[in-house]
Amino acid sequence: MMRAAADKLYRGFTLIELLVVLVIIGIAASLIGPVALSQYDRSKATAEREALLRLLDHYQFQAYSQNQAYTLTTHTNQLLIQKGQPSVDKKGLPFVDNLQQSGGEVVEFDYLSFPGQRLALNRNGFWTPANLRWQEGERELGRELNMTLIELGEEVSNATRD
Repeated sequence: MMRAAADKLYRGFTLIELLVVLVIIGIAASLIGPVALSQYDRSKATAEREALLRLLDHYQFQAYSQNQAYTLTTHTNQLLIQKGQPSVDKKGLPFVDNLQQSGGEVVEFDYLSFPGQRLALNRNGFWTPANLRWQEGERELGRELNMTLIELGEEVSNATRD
């Protein structure tokens, strides 16, 4: 009788049981943690990619609606967008020493990197060259920037140059 009353007073978990639960939680966290962090980084990279594509669509619409040509220059993790056609040196090569000094809008990315590229957006909203390449971590990605002709299934390229 006395023993039953004493058991009611000391209900709970033993120290061993608590330690076992803590070890199980620690093992689960060590297995799930890196996966969760890599998924977080992938979602941030996806958000940056979508922001890049929205920006390109925005300038394509601006070029068409305002009859204004733009030049897009990429360098490492920066994207420079300038009004007008690119400046060239005596040899006809694009001239950009520093993206920050050349004017225009500079967009910097954390998860995307670009090879050195220069694309011209004409007043009709068509890109030359029509392909933009970038890298997300280890993956190399690209996007065809001009629409395809529905009737022919071909890319619009030479038909609408300035």
